[in-house]
Amino acid sequence: MKEWGNPVEMLRNSQIGMYVYPVVTPEFRNWRVEQEAWRKTAVLFDQSHHMDELIVEGPQAEEFLAYHGINAFGNFNLNRAKHYVPVTPAGHVIGDHIIFREREDKFILVGRAPTSNWLMFAAAWGKWNVRIKHDPRSTSRPEGERVLRTHYRYQIQGPDAPKIFEKMNGGPIQDIKFFHVDWINIGSKKVQALRHGMSGAPGLEVWGPYEDKHYIHSTILQAAKDAGVDLVQCGSRAYSTNIGIWLDSVATARHLHR
Repeated sequence: MKEWGNPVEMLRNSQIGMYVYPVVTPEFRNWRVEQEAWRKTAVLFDQSHHMDELIVEGPQAEEFLAYHGINAFGNFNLNRAKHYVPVTPAGHVIGDHIIFREREDKFILVGRAPTSNWLMFAAAWGKWNVRIKHDPRSTSRPEGERVLRTHYRYQIQGPDAPKIFEKMNGGPIQDIKFFHVDWINIGSKKVQALRHGMSGAPGLEVWGPYEDKHYIHSTILQAAKDAGVDLVQCGSRAYSTNIGIWLDSVATARHLHR
């Protein structure tokens, strides 16, 4: 900062390069086909690598998260998800995560690194009876090293997605309310599924232990084939259109700067 004198010029001339969604190939077919499939058939996103995951548990987990965010937890029951927004004591927005409640005393938060860092700082600085496990996003350039995460995370989206759900579940899935979580089958595995809709049609985000990732992936692809659905795998270039629910990074940075 001292060398540049102007943070805007420093950022514009950064040698880091464009933001890279890690690990996932840029294109499986091509960007146009992958974008079009949102509306015409169905898409499969691999969300396993580009987000931090923070597990917060312990006797004061709810109190800790409620204290540091704007969210109310009185109506936040088990197997629910929320858009969690932590702030400073002065009310300045830090960022956002999607938060899942797995137990009365256990929450999983998924999102960008600054929010994870703030909550870890708050837990270390304060006197909260909580335990935190941090699983940082995969490196953008693993250079051939093996990449491991705590959980895999896939999203299946589009007008033909329900046909895939029924095949991989071995029958119709139960009616899951918006931003609620329930258990479904993917082949022989029981997995958690979050109901949302990113393209004007119901969709699911599924996750489970990372060691099951390849089995889950192949089973989803086979279910789509059996259902006669052209399931298009989306690469990292098409993924950026899938983040409309998140706070804008630039706007958040400006707010914090003020």
